[in-house]
Parts: sequence; C-alpha cells; structure tokens
Amino acid sequence: MSAWIWDAFHRETPNQLLLFRRMLRSAASIESAWIEVATPGSFRVWVDGEIVAHYDVQHVDALTEAVRVDLSDALAGRTRATIVVGAYSLGIGTHHQRRSLGGLWTHGAARTSDDEELSLDSSSEWQVRVPASWRQNAPQMVWSAGYAEWSDRTLDTGFDDDGWGAAVEYPGEDAPPLGERDVAERLVRLTDHVVETGTLAARAATADPDRATGCAALGAIRHEPGGDSRYVVIHLPHQLVGFLEVEVTTAIGATVDVLMGERADDTGWPTCIRQGILAVDTVVVPEGRTRHRFWHRRTFRALAIVVHGDPDAVVESSFRTITASRPHALYATDDDRSMRMHAVSAATVAVGRQDLYEDCPLREGGHYVADARIQAMFDLATTGVTATARRSVLAFAMGQDADGMIPGLWPSGTRHRIPDFALQWPCYLDEAVRFTDDDSLLDEAYPALLRLIDWADGRWTHSGFTTDEPGWWTFIDWYEFTPAELQAAVDAQYAVTLESSAALTERRRDTGLAERLRDRRDEVLARLASPVRFPHAATILLCGLPRATALPVVGPEAGSVLHEFAVETGYFAFQVFRARIALGDVEGAAALLESYWGGMLDAGAATWWERYSPRREVVESTQSSLCHPWSAGPIVALPMLALGIDPFARSESDARFAPAAGYEAAALLHTPWGVIRNTGQTFASGRDLHRGRQPNVG
Repeated sequence: MSAWIWDAFHRETPNQLLLFRRMLRSAASIESAWIEVATPGSFRVWVDGEIVAHYDVQHVDALTEAVRVDLSDALAGRTRATIVVGAYSLGIGTHHQRRSLGGLWTHGAARTSDDEELSLDSSSEWQVRVPASWRQNAPQMVWSAGYAEWSDRTLDTGFDDDGWGAAVEYPGEDAPPLGERDVAERLVRLTDHVVETGTLAARAATADPDRATGCAALGAIRHEPGGDSRYVVIHLPHQLVGFLEVEVTTAIGATVDVLMGERADDTGWPTCIRQGILAVDTVVVPEGRTRHRFWHRRTFRALAIVVHGDPDAVVESSFRTITASRPHALYATDDDRSMRMHAVSAATVAVGRQDLYEDCPLREGGHYVADARIQAMFDLATTGVTATARRSVLAFAMGQDADGMIPGLWPSGTRHRIPDFALQWPCYLDEAVRFTDDDSLLDEAYPALLRLIDWADGRWTHSGFTTDEPGWWTFIDWYEFTPAELQAAVDAQYAVTLESSAALTERRRDTGLAERLRDRRDEVLARLASPVRFPHAATILLCGLPRATALPVVGPEAGSVLHEFAVETGYFAFQVFRARIALGDVEGAAALLESYWGGMLDAGAATWWERYSPRREVVESTQSSLCHPWSAGPIVALPMLALGIDPFARSESDARFAPAAGYEAAALLHTPWGVIRNTGQTFASGRDLHRGRQPNVG
C-alpha cells in the first residue's frame, strides 16, 4: 500500500531537495519495471546514478495525476539496482505549514524472469537523505536560497549507507493537502526588462573580471571565463517573489546558472547586500528539451541566467509572482506621487504574504511576531481578509515555550527569545479579534494567553519589566537605545500588553482577571517617567492605550519629543505616524509620511527598505533588506489621511479625525466599526475606487 513519505528531520526546511532511495535485490533478473511518482514539486528519477526521468509537477493528486515512468530499459537484466527519486518541493511559503510540505508518493513494481513481483510502492522501506552540496560550506554571500540543486553531483558520493535514514509515513489524516490555498499568480514578461546580453569573456574585458566570470564569488570557483558561456541580465521593476521557469533546449547538454539578487552591483550584475540576499542555483541539463522551475522565497530584483557548455543552447524563461490572493488595497487619487507611494507599498506587502506573514527577505524568510503583527494590521484594514492573520496568531500560540513565553520567531528550529515580541502577541490577538469578531479564535488562543500573562507577571519587578537573561534579545526597534530608553519602551509595551490582555479576558467574561490586569497596568504607568521623555515609550502608549489613559501619561511634551524623533525603520515610522494622529497632529503625521517614505522613494526605493533615515546619509537601507513588509505603512496611512480614520484605535471615538488637506482620494478601509469609504469623487485621470488602478513601479 502506497503512502506519503517524508524525512522526519527536515519537516521545516524550506524548498529542500530530498533524495528517496529504494534498493532492489532479487534472485532472478528483472525483465520489466514501472513506477508512478507524485510529489508537489519537481522530481528526477535515477537508476544506479544514471538519470532516467525529469518532471515538473505542481499540486499533484497522487491518485489521478501521478506520472508514470517506465524503468524497464534501465533495469532489464539486473538482479541488483538502486532507484533514487529526487523530490524538490517548490512550495509557496510551504515551510510554514507542516502538512503542506509534500514529500513523495509512489506506486509501482518490478517483475523478474521467474515471475516474482518486487514492490516499488512508497512506504517505510524507502530511505531518505538531504544531499551534500558544493554550496553548503560556501561563504554566506554566495549560498543559495533556492535549493534547486538538480546537479547530478548530488549522487557523486555513490550509494553507500552514509547519511541515509528511514523515510517516515504520514498518517492518513496528515496527507499533504492539495490546492488548499487561494494563490494569486501574475506573469511578469522578463523580455521587457532585459538590460544586457553577451558572453562572459566579453564582459570580463569591460567589467570586474571576478563578477564577469559568473555567479558572484561562486563563478571563480566553478568556471573559468570562456567564450561559450553566454548570459542575459534582467533588472525587474521591483522586488518579486515567485517561480522562475527556465526551459532549455540543448543537443549536447549544458550547465545553467541562475542568479537572483536584491540589487545589481556597479556593473549591473546581480549581487547581494550585508545579509547575503543572493541565490545562485545550478542546473546540469541533459540533452534535449527540459523545463526547470526555481522558487526563490527571498525577494529579488536583479536576475542573470548564464549558460555554459553549449553555445547553441536555447534558453527561454518566464516568471510568475506568487502571493496569497487578496482584493486590491483600494486607493485612488490624481496625485501621482501618492499613487506611486501606494503602489510601492502594495508590491512590498505582496511578497511577504504567503502561508504566513514573512519578514521577507531575511535568511529565514521568518515569521516574526512584530513583523507578522504589523503585516496583519495592513492586511485586515485594507482587504478585510482574516484567514492569514488567524493562522499567524495561532502559529505563535502553538510554538509557546514551556515557561509561557511566545517565541519571537515560529516555526523555526531556532528558539528566538525576544521578550518584547512575546509582549506584542496579546496585542496581535486583541487586534485580530477586534477586527474579525472571531470569538472562536480567542477560545483557541486563550490557554496560551493565560500562560503568557503568568509569564509576564513573573517578569515585573520594582525596577521594571526584566528582560536581561542569557540568550534573550530585547528588540523594540533597530535603534541605539540608552538603558533608560530601552527600559521605558519595554515597560510601555508591558502596559499596552496588559490593556490588550484585559480587553480579551473581559470579552471572555473573566472579569476578575480583567480587573487585576488593569490594576497592574495602572501600576506600570505610575512607575513610568512622567512625562514620558522617550519617543519609543510615548509612541507605544499612544498607539496601544485609550486616548484618555495615554495622554495624561505622556504629557504635553510628547508632541515635541516625537517631532524631534529621527525614525530609522518603516516599522516604527508607521507607529509614530499613528501617535502623531493620537496627539491631534494630523499635519505632523502627513509630514512624516512625506519625509520618511517620500524620502525613501526619492532615494530609489521600488519596494520599502527595512531601514532608512531621512536625517542621515542612508543609502539603500543601511545594508539591511531592500524589501521589508513591515515598512509598508503608506498602504494604510494614505487612506487614513483621506478618510480621517485610524482603524487600529481602541474605540471609534478615538479613531476619528479630520481628513488631511491635500490627501483627497477615493479610499476604503476595513475597521472594527465597519467599512469606511469615500467613493464620491472620480478623478480626472480616470482612477476610481472600484478599479483601484495602480501604476507600474519603475
């Protein structure tokens, strides 16, 4: 009986090639054999190291769409043979959903000359391994994020027992679901964005030879500059995440290198920045016509395809962006600058919205509490779709540590202990419940909330909320805090956490606990410096507490404190934007929108950077990521200014303000009090709310 099988030790590894092995032994020679293969991704079949078949299959139904491979020619006359199936699960952020990881399903048999039938069905009789790679020990800036290692070098080590383990069968209820999610794919015409073609030898004569030889630093290791190595360089309009498909026709075989980088270097070649956001993937292509798909879950904007070995090889490529399906975030105005700012925001949030909210494009493609929370805020307010936020909130609850702390990053094999992120999780839950009225979400998350409350209770001392523990990282923001500033910010976050926790427990009619939590909130606020002199603390309080509670604490100095605050991340810039509105300074909020995101736009951003400061000479995000969805505040800030509503305020009375002058637009936002819209104006350019048109981002 066939079953889905997997590798128990790599269930959370994204886009990983796994090799599955079945060793045949018989007394009589094999006369015929066949195997049906299903895997939601690309696969290859080898017999004793010789490739037999290559297929690209997506979202396959094992019972109706499995691919039949004839093994008779490869196995005829043998009594011993080793069949290897390489399964490369491309995924769509699928490393965040255990049951979507895929694996392998096979059904088949080999028949011998004495009429014995040897089963090739997938079961625990198969073995599995993660192949060794020439890339794995390379410097970080050249390692691959795509893992599309289809090089036959994966089998160089032969078929000894080193590194092989038993495959694990899925229980029936854990079989990988197929087509579970709505996914939006959009074709990007790569030919529209070609900037350079040529040979590596010719490029070496006019550019940095190390770059021209191929594949970032990797080229110098693997290839000598040669006239037969041809390339094409493509610069895309903004950062993308999705599938690159390369179709290769060659008469003699070839090697194809695919480079995906966040930006281009001074010579136009794809390159990386400090975090090593560059993928270098290699395909060793057999003769004939083959198709190869690359899933690059980090964003990239610069692409190069290099062909070695066959000067006459024909390579055709296409790209489809991938994101969870959503209606357009609707905003329309005649002001092209605002429309461009909104379009950059839409492009930025799309790449991080996969199965969960990814902090694209860090190495982990990580699901971090603070990143996910702010992305969910954008998602809930602009689209009204709740599924991803719900799944995200519960994912963190599922990963809760034994002491009650919510992990800063989950799922992950690394235990990220970030206490202020743990404190943000009840706020995230509170916002999700307020927007969705989903009491079943609160019911599911409530046990984790109670454990978190107990954990936080134990951290509150006479000196404030304690976060100084081995291996802990207190984040708050990418900012050079003094000890006093950091403590004030953490204590402010604890006060807001208590406010959200009280609201949630009250909703569950646990009034005694709600009263205790509000008493603790008042105790925390009383110990804060008054007035709050620190911009992070003031911002957190103004964004998370009722106005009547926050304003007396932050005091009259808060406006000048926030006016002088040099914001350096889009993550916190959006919070400061909201804090200025809470103070009644709508003009100041609009000025921040222009100075921060407008300044980043003028500096060349086509998706919003992780870090930027208009008060310092910051070029390309201070070498942090060039596409970070937590920085996409304008997707909500622009319609907020047009509609005069802050959808994240704790009450509708706190949320309302006079729309900002100069931001007249057709806009729509979802709020806990219903959909707020302005559809009364159709603009001269023809942009209107119902079409939600967005310009191309160049």
